[in-house]
Amino acid sequence: MLRFLFKKHLTRKARVAAVHDVVDGLNSLDYEAVFRVMTPDAVLVDGNGLKLEGVDAIIDGDRAFREQADRPQILIDTLDHSGDEVLVRGHINSSMPEIDGPVMWRVYFDGLRIARVEITRPPDRMTGPLFAAQRQARRAS
Repeated sequence: MLRFLFKKHLTRKARVAAVHDVVDGLNSLDYEAVFRVMTPDAVLVDGNGLKLEGVDAIIDGDRAFREQADRPQILIDTLDHSGDEVLVRGHINSSMPEIDGPVMWRVYFDGLRIARVEITRPPDRMTGPLFAAQRQARRAS
C-alpha cells in the first residue's frame, strides 16, 4: 500500500514539475522546454472558446504575443490537484493593463505531459487564443 501512495506522490510531483517547466519555458522563451512537456496535439482554450491547437501553434502564438507585448511574465501563486488535473492560480505581470492581472489555468494531462490548458481570465484581459485570433483577423484584412 505504501508503494501505491509513493507512486501517486511521484506523479503529483511530476505534474507540478511539468506546469513549472511550461511556465518557465514560456517566460524565458525556451520553447524547447515547452515542446518537451506538452503533447504534440495539446490545446490551449480560453473562456470564449477560442483555441490554439497543437504545440506548434501554441508556441508560435506565444512567441508572437511576447514579442509584441514586451515579454509579460506568468507568475504561479498556487497549484491545486484534483484527480488528474491541476488548477493553477497566478497572475501575469505586464506593464500593459489589458494583459496584467489574474489568470487561472486548468491543466489536463496525458500521462505526465500537458494535453489541454483551459484559461480563465477577467473579460477585459488578453489570452493567448484571443491574441492569435486578433492576429489572424489583422492578417486577413
